[in-house]
Amino acid sequence: MTNVGYLNLLVNEQEQNYSFLVHTSGKKADHTVDYKEIVRAFEALRNSSNANHQKFYKHIWDIAAHRYPGYENDITRYIVKNYDRQNIVVMNSDKEKNAADNRTATDPTAPFTIIIGGNIVSRGVTFNSLLSMFFTRDVKHSMQQDTYIQRARMFGSRGRYLRYFELTIPNTLFLNWQKCFIFHRLSLESRRTDQKSPVWLEGEKISAVAPSSIDKTTVVVDKGEMSFDIFEYNEESIKKMLEQNLSPLQKLKALSDFLGKAKLPFYLIDYIENFLPSGDLSIAIHAPKSIANNKDESTDQASITRTRGFIGKRELEISKFPDAIHHIFILYNESQRAKVFYKYEGNIRFLRTPKR
Repeated sequence: MTNVGYLNLLVNEQEQNYSFLVHTSGKKADHTVDYKEIVRAFEALRNSSNANHQKFYKHIWDIAAHRYPGYENDITRYIVKNYDRQNIVVMNSDKEKNAADNRTATDPTAPFTIIIGGNIVSRGVTFNSLLSMFFTRDVKHSMQQDTYIQRARMFGSRGRYLRYFELTIPNTLFLNWQKCFIFHRLSLESRRTDQKSPVWLEGEKISAVAPSSIDKTTVVVDKGEMSFDIFEYNEESIKKMLEQNLSPLQKLKALSDFLGKAKLPFYLIDYIENFLPSGDLSIAIHAPKSIANNKDESTDQASITRTRGFIGKRELEISKFPDAIHHIFILYNESQRAKVFYKYEGNIRFLRTPKR
């Protein structure tokens, strides 16, 4: 309400209507509880004898004084004058019953429009002029990227008032949603860069799609270990590259430029750059290693592949790189051909379509 007052008094040339979305549950019974809480708040603003009347208006004045010092009296007066210009809409599965109300929610007809959302919101309704959002609805299992990318339509196109948008959300849910979008963007970048099928990233609490949507006959799942195209291994050149006085991230970028994007894609480097909780210490670039002595049946020397993977706990050199979560390896065979391998020390996997 404070933000609406400021925008309509001091920013907009003409008064605009805005909406506030409350999304806490998919259950209709919970929507009733949310609705009653919001109605109670407006009743307190309307009724001077209500126990919360003075308290609520003082709270509004305090918020306005903190956010927009010098305009707190004007903003509070605007709210006092216009609190009755509100529209509270419950959007749930009663589609026919609420069809008309739903239209006033997506395109607000009152300065203070409040929407209480359920499963319809989760399917990707677009709210124009969405100014505030109270979002606490989490997922029981994994957050599916395809669902949450669609769900983000609810934010609408905020345009010129983006800086005033306010999201109230639990920290864990926000971080998972942020990671979901980073994974998605990196997957699209892999498609844009390589002009091939994208590599979809999955991790703890984040899945690309529902398991039933994955065709196991055409999709390969690399659990935490990923490799790229083979290249001719020149020990002297690679050693000189890795011994440069550069940060680990700068070395990766230089190595990618040197080898070519098919050997060390930039979308992977972008992904790493977005997740560096310990700064440079988050990246471990290991010394190149020969696989010539790997004689077990699961190792294919020519393609530099191994059924159960090459990188275990010992190869991570945890005592040397205790804070690293991103591990880069260059493994080469007896014919001096090599591959870059990437290992994430955590719960992550890559879904990719194999080459034909």
